[in-house]
Amino acid sequence: MKYIKHWLTYIIQIIKVVFMSNAAKNIEIIALRSQIALLTEQLENKKIKKSKSHRAFRELWVLISKFHSNWKQLSAIFKPDTVIRWHKTAFKIYWRKKSKKVGRPPIEKDIIKLIKKIHKENPLMSPKKIHEMLLSMGVVNPPAPNTMTKYIPELKKPPSEKQVQSWKTFLKNHSKEIWAMDYFVVPTLCFKMLYVLIIINHGSRKIEHFAITTNPNLE
Repeated sequence: MKYIKHWLTYIIQIIKVVFMSNAAKNIEIIALRSQIALLTEQLENKKIKKSKSHRAFRELWVLISKFHSNWKQLSAIFKPDTVIRWHKTAFKIYWRKKSKKVGRPPIEKDIIKLIKKIHKENPLMSPKKIHEMLLSMGVVNPPAPNTMTKYIPELKKPPSEKQVQSWKTFLKNHSKEIWAMDYFVVPTLCFKMLYVLIIINHGSRKIEHFAITTNPNLE
């Protein structure tokens, strides 16, 4: 009920602004800006505590950020990054509700214990051999060899100092010849997806190419 009440309050205020004369709007802007300036000063001097925003307020400011080009200059009591975070949070909640759980089912605890037991008894046995042994023991759909390494920490060998240094040296020596590519998505106001491709030159940090589309394909 509070959520609906907050939105009704905002809608009433918007309707009042629509039918207000220009002179009245200018006076109201001056009155509101003076109060915001006073509130900002008190917040900076820590004379008052920063109030928490409710859901309707956050949604309203996400809308403002999409329709007003200079919306960052209007945010006095919170940072522009906060509004962007509100949008990202809403996007995550939206897709969490929309998406269904996919992927392989979780591995049973008994199978994990069996993998660890086989490895303990045969420490030199590779994950591929363990996979074959599980099949011979009648285990249905045993985890893949690469998945088994997650349950056998001893098989995970961190890169040596020499390997790390050689990779750093390689990047340093060949940065001018290396181009990096990144492919990511950006949510819109209505939670649709924009697909972005960027190619950047490591040496000059120059963006060599970028493209944005709503329907990616192989071309």
